[in-house]
Amino acid sequence: MFSLKKNKKKIIFMDYASGTPIDKKVLKKMTPYFSEQFFNAGSIYQEGFDVRDILQNARIKISKFLCVRPQEIIFTDGGTEANNLVLRGLVSRWKKDNKGGIPHIITSEIEHASILETCKDLESKNLAEITYISVDGQGSLNLKELKESFKDNTILVSISYVNGEIGVIQDIRTIAKTIRHYRKHHKTHLPYFHTDAVQAVNYLDINVQKLGVDFMTINGSKIYGPKKIAALYKKTNIKIDSIITGGSQEFGLRSGTENIPYIVGFSEAILLTVGMRELEFERLQVLQNFFQELLVKKMTINFVINGMHSERIPNIINISIPDLSSEEIVLRLDAVGVKTSVKSACKSGEEGDSHVIRALRDTNTQSIRFSFGRDTTKKDVEYVVQQLVFISDKMQQVFTTYVKK
Repeated sequence: MFSLKKNKKKIIFMDYASGTPIDKKVLKKMTPYFSEQFFNAGSIYQEGFDVRDILQNARIKISKFLCVRPQEIIFTDGGTEANNLVLRGLVSRWKKDNKGGIPHIITSEIEHASILETCKDLESKNLAEITYISVDGQGSLNLKELKESFKDNTILVSISYVNGEIGVIQDIRTIAKTIRHYRKHHKTHLPYFHTDAVQAVNYLDINVQKLGVDFMTINGSKIYGPKKIAALYKKTNIKIDSIITGGSQEFGLRSGTENIPYIVGFSEAILLTVGMRELEFERLQVLQNFFQELLVKKMTINFVINGMHSERIPNIINISIPDLSSEEIVLRLDAVGVKTSVKSACKSGEEGDSHVIRALRDTNTQSIRFSFGRDTTKKDVEYVVQQLVFISDKMQQVFTTYVKK
C-alpha cells in the first residue's frame, strides 16, 4: 500500500490520475545523471558526447514504444508545454505559409485545461477560430458533429485519448478514419490529428501507426516517472514553429538544455509500464468493479457514476452525489486519511464545478474523482467506500434537516 506518514496515520492515496510516485527503479536509473554524468549534451568534449548518446538512447526507447522514428520524438518540460507546442506552433506556421485569414481548430468540450485554455487564448487574440465538439451524457464524442465541423481552413483536430476526470476512452481510430476520409474527399493533407494520451499510457496501446494520429502527447508524471518531463510525437513531414526561442535543441523545436536525468527516468518508466500494462489493467479493472459494486450495495442515497456506460480505463471512478458538496466530502475524506479530488489537479484551484461534468449534463454537476494505482488494494477500496458512505449519510441528514426547516 502506498502510504505517507502524517501524525502516524496511514494515508490511502486515491488520486493517481493527478500524479504518481516515482518508481524506485526509475529513481535509481536517474540518480547518476544528477551528480556524476551531469554534463551538457551540447558540449563537444567526450563527456558531452557520452551524455548525448544517453539522450539518443532514451529517445530510441520511447520511439520504439510508440512505433515511430527517434527523430519524431521531441522532449518538453511537461504535457502542457507539448500541447501548447502543437497548437501554437501549428497556428504560427500556418499563418506564415498562408497570408491572410485565420486557421480553424476542432477540439472537444471536455479537453484538459492545457488544450482548452490555449484554444481560448488563440481565439481571444483572433489567431485561430475554434470549434468545441460536444459529448453525450456518458462523455463520448459526438462524431456526427465532428464530421459537420470541418472547414477549408481546418488545420487541426485535437481530441484526448482518455479523459483524465471520468476515464472515458475516445474512439481515436474512428476519429482518425473520419479525418482521413475528409482529406481524401477534399484532396488535402489537412487537418492534422493530435491526441493528448497522458492518461492512456498505463493501460492502452499507444501504437501511433494503429491509432492514425499525427501528433501525440505523453508525459512522465502519470506513469511513475518524474514530473516536468514529456514527449511530443510529431510526424516527420509536418512543419511547426518553436514557441521557445534560444538554442537549437530538440531539432530546433524546444530550446533549452536537455534535462537528462528526467529524460532517462521517463524512458525507464515507459519500459516498466509496458511490461506490466496488461496485468495491471486486469487487476485494476477488478478493483474498479468491486468499488462500483460496493457503492451500489452500501450507498443509501442517490449517486451517479459519471461515464459508467462508456468504455473507460480501469483506474478512474468519478461520482456525483445530488445536493451534497463534493469539496466538503473530499475534505472530510482527507480527515480520515483518504486523498482524492474533485476535478483535474490543473483546475483544482479554481472555483466552480468541473467543465467536464458540466458538458455531460445541466444538473448535479459536482463530482468526486477516485483514481487507483499500482499500490491500491482491495482493503483500500473497502475502507474508502465505508468512509464515503458514512460521510455522505451524515451530510445528507444535515441537508434534509436544513431543508425541512
